[in-house]
Amino acid sequence: METLKNVKSALNAANKDIIGFINAFVDDKSFVETDAFVCSQTELADAPGEGVVSGFASVDDNGVCLFAVNSKVLKGAIGELNAKKIVRAINNAVRMDKPLIAVWDTSGARFAEGIGALEGYGSILRAYTVAYGEVPVISVIKGNNLGLSAYVAGISDFVIAYPDSVIASASPLVISAKAGVDTKAVGSVKTSAQNGIVTNTVKNDKELRQTLADILTAFSGTGKSTDDPNRVCKGLKAGVAADALIKEVFDKNSFFAVRADFAPVAVTGFATLGNIPVGVVATDIKQSDGRLTADACVKISEFLNVCENAECPVVFLTDCIGTEQTVADAALIREMSNLLYSVNTIDVDMFSVVYGKAIGGAYTALVAPCAYKIAWETAEIGALESEAAARLLYADEIKSAKNKDKTAATLATAYGGENCSALALARSGYFDNVIEPNLTRSYLIAALLAHVE
Repeated sequence: METLKNVKSALNAANKDIIGFINAFVDDKSFVETDAFVCSQTELADAPGEGVVSGFASVDDNGVCLFAVNSKVLKGAIGELNAKKIVRAINNAVRMDKPLIAVWDTSGARFAEGIGALEGYGSILRAYTVAYGEVPVISVIKGNNLGLSAYVAGISDFVIAYPDSVIASASPLVISAKAGVDTKAVGSVKTSAQNGIVTNTVKNDKELRQTLADILTAFSGTGKSTDDPNRVCKGLKAGVAADALIKEVFDKNSFFAVRADFAPVAVTGFATLGNIPVGVVATDIKQSDGRLTADACVKISEFLNVCENAECPVVFLTDCIGTEQTVADAALIREMSNLLYSVNTIDVDMFSVVYGKAIGGAYTALVAPCAYKIAWETAEIGALESEAAARLLYADEIKSAKNKDKTAATLATAYGGENCSALALARSGYFDNVIEPNLTRSYLIAALLAHVE
């Protein structure tokens, strides 16, 4: 006859490692387990706790609901009963309006259950779909995430993974055999990050806890920076790199990137500005010839969805000469259309700083929809770059000149000053202000305080 002591002993033995992992990223002694005694027997072995640990906790004083798949029990395989346990944890997050943290380490389905396992997966994905947009959904890939559970990455606000984790829709052995590639290359975190599946990579549990704390700060709406809101930026001037601009404008050490390895022409992430959490979208003219790619449009669109879920205002920092011009034009058209839809329907305040160039589609997508628009005095804004416009408008004059390049440059300067300069456009009402670069932080904080309740 089973006794409580015996059952708890078996559960503690099976769940020791995964509970230790949970305790490494939640606040000390904050984890409270739920559905602890759910258990089934399979033809192969017992499944203590159904290979899932679920419950409530806090991370950096933010309440969360969570579940963690335990790979020590049947390799973390998903079946009908443990799927119900997972769904209960997801539903608890929605019911309590708390962020969901899901820890995945599974080899796939319990194939012996047949259709029952597929029903289980279906119920998990349905629950994820309901939670996404209602509460922050954070998926942590601790080890393997194989099979249908890999698709939760597309229904998560954030996907955080360890360097040795694997994310694949089937066994890497099967995929590598069909594709003729090295097994180690299939579903690797490096590849997944470059493809935009993984939003953040962490090296250890300490980094995981900090990343979770940063994410929850954005969703809680309260920052903890001690940086002086009246601090004047230093050393900002035309040609500054996006990362240097972000470092100087936002509160010290508050920025953390999202999808840093994917489509680097667009930099996305969260920061605080005068202790107000904001989403940051910056374009880096030094990447991808300074043009928005299809992947960059995907990256920005998905990030804007997260910002809307977080009810977090967005700051656009633009230095971009338009859109990519390649034979893959159909993909660009599709994703640029999606970006334009996202940026024009998002229900949060948006602020724009043109710190370099905002040409063509870059202006239309990243500047025009914003409620508050400022530009550096050195900014260039237009349908075309000044030289391209001059060569088009004054083609005959340039063609007949002795020094064609010098003439083109002179005409470009004149055209730009009259048509593309920030001052000229501000006089026509297209910008709220034209500022000196070192005042960027001050103007943005003032605008945030005026717009954000």
